[in-house]
Amino acid sequence: MTEPIKKNNYKATLNLPRTAFSMKADLVNREPAFLKRWDEIDLYGKIREARKGAKTFLLHDGPPYASGDIHIGTGLNKVLKDIVVRYKNMCGCDSPYVPGWDCHGLPIEHRVMAELGDKARSMDTMEIRCRCRNYALKFVERHKKQFRGLGGLGAWDQPYLTINPQYEAGVIEVFADLVGKGYVYKSLKPIHWCMQCRTALAEAELEYGDHESPSVFVKFPMAEDVHDLFPKIGDERVSVLIWTTTPWTLPANLAVAVHPHFDYAAVRYHDPNTDADETVILAAELAESVMKDAGVEGFEVLGTRKGNEIEGKRYHHCLFDKVCPIVTAEYVAMSDTGCVHTAPGHGDEDYRTGIKYDLAIFSPVDDEGRFTGQAGDLEGLQVFEANPVVIEKLRGKGLLLTSAAYVHSYPHCWRCKNPLIYKAVSSWFVSVTKFRDRMVELNEQINWVPDNVKDGQFG
Repeated sequence: MTEPIKKNNYKATLNLPRTAFSMKADLVNREPAFLKRWDEIDLYGKIREARKGAKTFLLHDGPPYASGDIHIGTGLNKVLKDIVVRYKNMCGCDSPYVPGWDCHGLPIEHRVMAELGDKARSMDTMEIRCRCRNYALKFVERHKKQFRGLGGLGAWDQPYLTINPQYEAGVIEVFADLVGKGYVYKSLKPIHWCMQCRTALAEAELEYGDHESPSVFVKFPMAEDVHDLFPKIGDERVSVLIWTTTPWTLPANLAVAVHPHFDYAAVRYHDPNTDADETVILAAELAESVMKDAGVEGFEVLGTRKGNEIEGKRYHHCLFDKVCPIVTAEYVAMSDTGCVHTAPGHGDEDYRTGIKYDLAIFSPVDDEGRFTGQAGDLEGLQVFEANPVVIEKLRGKGLLLTSAAYVHSYPHCWRCKNPLIYKAVSSWFVSVTKFRDRMVELNEQINWVPDNVKDGQFG
């Protein structure tokens, strides 16, 4: 006989399964009991023993930095890996999981240096390294406890750490092999650099914010006659005109880049700053807008030539007693003046142009962003402090057409939030081109899924 339905007792009308499970999850008390039991019976060890000799499925652990407590990113990473490893073990595979930690690098060093503050300046390198090591090991242990608290199974007592002598020895052996095969070389290359943290930053570490820079139109006087290109030019001074928002990089100028297929004009005008007739070379299409920005009332176009026709002509540096070439580059845009101030030590495209034309990778700036003795009387000045000094030097030489404040999006350091600079530093490189033949050979031995991606086809 069914139980009579009491007034307002709708539960009895539902066809619900009967279970002994408690309605209360009580995870705060139950989860620690699960984890304790798994440790007591060595569940991970039992799984390894049961799967011994089975087909291996190895999931490599990309190690997190040991530089702080776990967060949603590191937690999700470990949970997803635990799901994959458990699934493969349940499918009959021998799928071990060895957790690891990256115990080197800037995140750890930055945390330690921030804790030390000014005290770090009086400490020697080995003492700071010991601090970094102890800091990393402290968070390895905290991570272990936190990750195990998420229920993950693995060889927690036998992790791999990048500071283990065996790991470091393996890195050295691989590096030595690459050096022996001629794959490794050292060179200067410009990168984003934080003057406050005194460290390099990767593209993914950049933050962008508004920054006010001085924009300047600068004349580089020609070092040789250009009447063969522009016969109408008279006896006035002839210069190639550039625009930049980083006057502090002008000491490192080694070339001016023009587009090989743009039309470039020789434009005669009366310069209000020098009170003399002058001629500047710039992209013909931009002549009117540039003269308007400079406050010039009238000007005369004396002729045009393609960029590749003025390639190789030389000009005088605007600050130093040296002569530099006009070069061509496809990345030059029809903006500003169409003539790009090129400093191979302070820009990525500039660097590539420097390699192409065998220019020096010149960067007279130290790690604190101060000019070295190679910058002449600018030595000791911080680069942003040097901007007004450089501008006044240009004005005094009659080489400044005009200047103005310019607000633009600019890269900042994610750590200290200060603006960055681009400067060349000495770095080690591995020549990928030397791996090309070997990579193509190995590509044939890989089982690609789906198979059409082997040849770079997707979809």
